[in-house]
Amino acid sequence: RRQPDKPAFIFYGAELTYRELDQQSDRFAAMLHAGGAKKGERIAVFLPNCPQFIVAFFGILKAGCIHVPVNPLFKEQELLYELNDTGATWILALDSLMPLVRAVRGQTSLTRVLATSIAEALPAEPTFPVPESIRGAKIACDDAEDYATLLAAAPAHAPDVEVSLDDIAALNYTGGTTGMPKGCVHTQRDMVYTAATTCVIGMRVTSDDIALCFYPVFWIAGEDLGIIFPVFSGMTTVLLGRWDPIGFMAAVERYKVTFAALLVDNAVEIMDRPDNGDYD
Repeated sequence: RRQPDKPAFIFYGAELTYRELDQQSDRFAAMLHAGGAKKGERIAVFLPNCPQFIVAFFGILKAGCIHVPVNPLFKEQELLYELNDTGATWILALDSLMPLVRAVRGQTSLTRVLATSIAEALPAEPTFPVPESIRGAKIACDDAEDYATLLAAAPAHAPDVEVSLDDIAALNYTGGTTGMPKGCVHTQRDMVYTAATTCVIGMRVTSDDIALCFYPVFWIAGEDLGIIFPVFSGMTTVLLGRWDPIGFMAAVERYKVTFAALLVDNAVEIMDRPDNGDYD
C-alpha cells in the first residue's frame, strides 16, 4: 500500500513490484487453498534463487501453511529424508530437478507436484550478465502441474485463513552436523522479531536502501537477508541466481546497491580481481 509500484525484487532486469508480489502471492495462497491445502500443511519449495521462490514463500505464509525450503543441491536420499521428515504434501520444483522428484515421489506423502523454470523468470534483455549455469530453455514436465498456468488461473484474493503470530511459518533445516538435518521451527513472530531487531537496531537499513542477495534463499541466511529483511524494510532487492563476481560487480554499478552481505571468500575474490576497478 505504501509503495505499490516500487520494485521489490529485480532478477537480472526483470522487476517484481510490491503490488505484483502481493497479488501473485495472494494467488499462490488461493491456489493452495483451492487445491485442498489446509492450515499447517507443509509445502516444499525445491528451487534455487528466482522470483517464483519469493512468491511461493509469501503465498505459503498467507495460506497459513508451512514453508519447507529444500536445498536444490540435494541428492535423492537427502530429498527423500526431508520430504518424509516434514510430511510435505505439495512441492514446487525447478524443471531440471524433476528427475529427483520423480525418483522419490512414490515413497513420500506428496499429492501435488508443480514445476517451474528459471527461463520463465529471466528477461529477454538482461541488464547485467547471467551465468551460463542458470541459462537454458524450459524443460517439459508432463508429470507435473505447470506453476505459471496454475497461478494465472487461481482466484485473485488470498483465502480467509486466521493466522496468528505464533503459528509455525517455516521449517528450516540445519546442516546435520550431529546426524541427519533437523527442522528448526520458525513462527511468524520469529520472522517479524528477527527482522525488526536486525533491520532497525543492527543494520539500520531503510526503504531508501538497495539490497543485493546472492545467498541461496532456501538457507536461513538467504531467507533473512534476501527476503524477510528487505521486504520488512521496504527495500528493492537485486536477486542473483547464484554467486558470480562479474554479475555482482555489474549489478552493484547498474542499480547503485547500498547493502549486500558477503562471505569472506566472496569479498576476497572481488578484491583480487584485476578488473574490479572497471566497475563503480
